[in-house]
Amino acid sequence: MPRIHTQFSFLGVILAAAFLSGCARLHLEEGQAAYQELRYQDAIHHFGKAVTRTPEPEAYRMLAGAHARVNEHEEAASAYSVLVALPEATDDDRLSYAAALFKESEYAQAERILNELGQRDPSNEVAAALRQSAILAQDARRDTTAFEVSPIETQGIRSAFAPLRSGDLLYFTGAVERQGARDPYTDLSYTDLYQMPAKGGTPTLVPGVNGPYHDGMAAPSPDGSILIFTRSSHQEDKVNKLLLDDSSVNNTTLYYARKGLSEWERVVEVGLSDESSMFAHPAWSPDGSRLYFSSDMPGGKGGMDLWYIRRNGTTWELPPVNMGSMINSVGDDVFPSMKGNDTLFFASDAQITFGGLDILYTVRDSMGTWNRPTHLDYPLNSQSDDFSMTFNPDGKTGIISSDRYGYDRLLSFEIVDKPLLVRGTVIDSLTGKPIPNAIINLLDVVDGSAVALNSDMNGAFELNLPHGKSYRAEAMMDTYFARNLAIETPVDPLVRDMSIEIALVPTSTLRDDEYASSIREGDRFELPEIRWDYDSYRLRQEAKPALALVAEFLQNRPGIEVELRSHCDSRGRDAYNQRLSENRAGSAAQYLLDLGVSPDQLHPVGVGEAELLNECSNGVPCSEAKHQENRRTEFLIVRTPETKN
Repeated sequence: MPRIHTQFSFLGVILAAAFLSGCARLHLEEGQAAYQELRYQDAIHHFGKAVTRTPEPEAYRMLAGAHARVNEHEEAASAYSVLVALPEATDDDRLSYAAALFKESEYAQAERILNELGQRDPSNEVAAALRQSAILAQDARRDTTAFEVSPIETQGIRSAFAPLRSGDLLYFTGAVERQGARDPYTDLSYTDLYQMPAKGGTPTLVPGVNGPYHDGMAAPSPDGSILIFTRSSHQEDKVNKLLLDDSSVNNTTLYYARKGLSEWERVVEVGLSDESSMFAHPAWSPDGSRLYFSSDMPGGKGGMDLWYIRRNGTTWELPPVNMGSMINSVGDDVFPSMKGNDTLFFASDAQITFGGLDILYTVRDSMGTWNRPTHLDYPLNSQSDDFSMTFNPDGKTGIISSDRYGYDRLLSFEIVDKPLLVRGTVIDSLTGKPIPNAIINLLDVVDGSAVALNSDMNGAFELNLPHGKSYRAEAMMDTYFARNLAIETPVDPLVRDMSIEIALVPTSTLRDDEYASSIREGDRFELPEIRWDYDSYRLRQEAKPALALVAEFLQNRPGIEVELRSHCDSRGRDAYNQRLSENRAGSAAQYLLDLGVSPDQLHPVGVGEAELLNECSNGVPCSEAKHQENRRTEFLIVRTPETKN
């Protein structure tokens, strides 16, 4: 009897195991079907049952993915943590786990996983980008005071995203809770285009453009005559079926409608659809010459890329142009928008991100090249998806969309005013080495206020300046020529810092034969020390070492002749200032003569107040710093050995 009992017990175990395995397989198949049909809550139920019976990697993989799809990030991370501990786990699973940890702000743990991925596969660009994001997110120096954000009420609209300010109207994409045809992904209505007063009010459907399925991302042309938007279609054989999948729902392309008397009308395709690629998220350039959009069409870098087509009169110039690897990443780069013709905002999940999609911007330079994108800081970006940015006319406030509340919602933002941090470096133009203790004089071009500072032991300096201002800077150092340059601080308050490099030419080049041979008639250089006190033509002590260098230079090169052009500020009578400038030129020339320079090489010239460097002419109130700019002596090459011959 004991042996028979043992045999029956063993058989029972086998049958139970088979039963559990069969149940697990059934739940896995049911979960896969639900996942394919976008019924993610049903998928979660079945995959949850499956993994309690048999811990198969595929069940955990799809369970985690389903949780992520419905923004259950804690549950997704938990499922991924089990999956990556299994021997069948892949690096893609580990990458998905790191992305889920981002959503939970577990950046240190994500960084460890991404470090291991990078060591195993240095070519994994997504892992490398996310690792940099994890490091940034843990940086205590991040500016978390740059923005103030708050939710916007969209009465009756459950999900709202993709805002666009156009005149006095705010367009956005919305979905509501209602009976009838619904999106199986969200269990809400299919999205429609809405509009509401920009100052707030009751949303209404944009007239004339909404169809039976998804419509979204409205983009009126700058002249208001055309509305571009995204529309999805369904495969005909699935229209009347309840179970719809990604391929049937999300076949999107761009359409446009023309402005009618009371509604938008004559809806037609832009002409991009190829039946296999997605085209979405249209955005006009402010001058109406380009239409930017997102697409996964062939020829991109990866995922959804940013592209554009040109508008020529009433026609589109095809094929589309990809915006290149400076902007597009191996992930999704989506929801473009423009601020002016040279600043592009977009969202990306594979560049710098705190989690999911984050908003970045890039600026086009004078050569037409887009610069490396800049990531916008918390709280405008968060660990959730943050995307689609539009500005109000003031350029400092606007609206974004975010799912940080568990569903898409519109948020207003305001850029908090903060001075621009200017980081500068003074270097030797020949060696590239930093110049410690250089003097930097900064003059406000408008109000004449001035500030002086010195570079540190590394040749570096920092100062805070307002946005949208013009400055003249002069950098000076013993044994170097003065360097004058203009500094224009950016108007855009989003730019929080800028860098400048000031290269000073050593006066020792005066002893260099190559430098001397490069001098041409008409060359002009100014030594920093040749400045004059008000109403005086007495040489300052600090001017004498510089003049000694000039004397040595001229004595060694008797074929070179220079004008000593001396100037005054505008205060005083013109005739008096003319004589004063002549006396200043004479004082500088006499010092050179005393050092042994031939009189034939010197031509002192008094310019008076005829060549002012700024607006400080007669009767114009100016600061002393601005007047000092004008009290100077310059050296102009008027003859070289070549011109004599």
